Amino acid sequence: MRILVCTKRDLAGNLLLNRMLPRLAGHDVRVLLANRVRAETETVPDLGALKFFDQDLPVEVLFTLLDSLPAPPAGAELLSFRHLEERFGVPIAAAGHIGNGALTGAVRAAEPDLVVSVQFGFIFKPEALAIPRLGLINLHSGALPQRAGVNPTFWCMLEGEAEAACSLHWITAAIDAGPVIAVRPTPIDYGRSFLSNWLRNYETGATMITDAVDRLARGETLPAVPQDDAARVFVPKPTPDDFARFRALGHRLVDHGEYLALLRRWLPAAQPVTAVPA
Repeated sequence: MRILVCTKRDLAGNLLLNRMLPRLAGHDVRVLLANRVRAETETVPDLGALKFFDQDLPVEVLFTLLDSLPAPPAGAELLSFRHLEERFGVPIAAAGHIGNGALTGAVRAAEPDLVVSVQFGFIFKPEALAIPRLGLINLHSGALPQRAGVNPTFWCMLEGEAEAACSLHWITAAIDAGPVIAVRPTPIDYGRSFLSNWLRNYETGATMITDAVDRLARGETLPAVPQDDAARVFVPKPTPDDFARFRALGHRLVDHGEYLALLRRWLPAAQPVTAVPA
């Protein structure tokens, strides 16, 4: 099967590819990385901070340093984009803030049987939707239709819910409105930060995607359960007041200790320290 995976050039996108590409071995996979330029990250400090930890630091520092090495560090659990490309023989192209025409052109050039969109941030126009013979599927980090829109995990934590969720759905012309393939919950750990819970939710979603690809490869038909349009709720982008309420509940957006532990998954395994002779 020829598959085009569309995701972001950031920490979450890289983590998703680390989880997906081993299970997609045997398929003809291409990856398109994009990053939407969102003005609110400049005006809402907490959104800017999340962008720093998810995009700026890993892309500009961690992955840049790792990509300068001829091979992945010995014992590293996770790989940078370049090392993923080399390990799995998968072309990975960075497209930045891709326009509608350019996105349609990229889909057409890939000639995919299936397009997988996850944490991508760009809208596929009708011309692009008509290209893949098996269609386009999207992983949304919220339970549809009740948690459409952006940052569902944040709102789940703010409202004290026990679970976040991922929804895998068919992409249609309407945002987050396509028929649902599956919804899978992930328990929220309130002892951990939003970033940790958000990434853990996406790791659940990566398995949903590869499970769906396996079914298609076996010739099965994926579910397509229509959403109840009347039940759809688009959660808004969090405001500074929303972030203040989040912290007032004792929640953390990012925990530095958790974050350092996460980054170590891309680094060499710890080695015993040898004493330097006096």
